[in-house]
Amino acid sequence: MNKLAYFLLLPLIAATNPGPVSTLSIRPVKWSVVPRSSPLQVTPGRTVPIVIQADIAKGWHIYSLTQRAGGPIPLSIHLFDAADVIVRGVIKAPQPEREFDKNFGIETELYSGSPRFSIPVGVPGRSLTGFRKFHVGVRYQVCSETLCLPPRTERLAVVLLVADRT
Repeated sequence: MNKLAYFLLLPLIAATNPGPVSTLSIRPVKWSVVPRSSPLQVTPGRTVPIVIQADIAKGWHIYSLTQRAGGPIPLSIHLFDAADVIVRGVIKAPQPEREFDKNFGIETELYSGSPRFSIPVGVPGRSLTGFRKFHVGVRYQVCSETLCLPPRTERLAVVLLVADRT
């Protein structure tokens, strides 16, 4: 059975079986914010990188930020609850592996292992100083050779100190 069939059947199996399968949680990816300084600091009008890392279990992979349509769900990274904190530039990502996936019938771009992503964030030049608490949201799909799990969104808590220019 191909990956797409597993992807479509998994929720149906879980919903119709009241036994242990419905409580089964498969989480082959663990996301984290890579510590830098504590707390992360930026001055108004400037940019600072927030680095996040995906620790992907052996035998699994996620798809790149640039994965083309018509196949698996690509990775996307957004800020939630960010008030005046914005992404200021292009998110830096490692070069993805490329391979033809017969189940999707297209070339896929994927990551395995522990890829890191650098998100340039900042606040406008007239922002007030102080702490900003927000989340980095990552939406992704994880697959193995025989199974694709439904896409999910993880939220990573971040604290940013907007410091005075002096």
